[in-house]
Amino acid sequence: MKVLITSNSFGKFDPKPKKFMESLGWQVVGNRYHHIMNEAEMMEEVVGVDAIILGSDTVSKKVLEKADQLKIISRYGVGIDNIDLMEAKKRNIEVTVTKNCNTEAVADYAVGLMLATIRHISNVDANLKQGEWKKETGLDLCHKTIGVIGLGAIGRQVIKRLKGFDCHFLGYDKYLDEAYCKENNIEVLEPREIFKKADIITLHAPGNPDGTPLIGKEEIGLMNKNTVIINTARASLVDEEALLEALENNEIYGYGTDVFDGEPHINEKFQALDNVVLSPHTAAVSVEAINKMTSCAVDHILEFFGIEKGEYYETNCMDKNR
Repeated sequence: MKVLITSNSFGKFDPKPKKFMESLGWQVVGNRYHHIMNEAEMMEEVVGVDAIILGSDTVSKKVLEKADQLKIISRYGVGIDNIDLMEAKKRNIEVTVTKNCNTEAVADYAVGLMLATIRHISNVDANLKQGEWKKETGLDLCHKTIGVIGLGAIGRQVIKRLKGFDCHFLGYDKYLDEAYCKENNIEVLEPREIFKKADIITLHAPGNPDGTPLIGKEEIGLMNKNTVIINTARASLVDEEALLEALENNEIYGYGTDVFDGEPHINEKFQALDNVVLSPHTAAVSVEAINKMTSCAVDHILEFFGIEKGEYYETNCMDKNR
């Protein structure tokens, strides 16, 4: 039995789940490249592997064709747009996610990005560290109109946190829960209407299957000059070139993002702007979230193979039904 772990943060703070797999006599191997693997690297690594604990690496049809023994992909996270699900199903490969394990961490981070962007916190921090006492005037978060694209677990936790700021909420979700929206006084609108009305737009939706951005040049044109966009979801939701042009021309107020096209490489134009806050896909990376995702990802593999873990380690899995 061989398990491939592609995520570099897996087990970082709690080694017990990994040790338990090893105690079963399983061969557990990590990511020897220490970065998100490309297709060629994944094609090489999956040969002879029975289970994958998958980070953000892409599992394409070509990768699955090389995975001659693969039975389960236990996603270390919740996004599955990096997996060819049709091909996995065709090959009877189980796919699971660590649902709800990093929800609170990402929601906290999204609100943090909002504050950092509208109050220029990273700018004044950088200035002061360089010995420059320079104040910058920003915007309040209180009483703002927040457009939430994606009303799943993370979007809802963001709304919960922002209620303390007396914000007004606009919302959109492809699979709308009308009862939730009514209970939480969320005005339901189509994305284009949200772009026209929202002070802050926060993205919590999966990318479109065909890669078409939700926010492009036309959509940015609907926004006002004080609009802020926050992206802790998917880089593909935004046309980066159109966004960069708008930021360079001060057509919108700012952009706070944790995701980029071509990660870990980013468009160098971002680095020249002072109206952006950038972070390296780290919204889900808290100690608590990593521990939950680690044990949950292993739980799914153990459950799939019908193995009792006993009391060897305490589970943090919040998604018993996968």
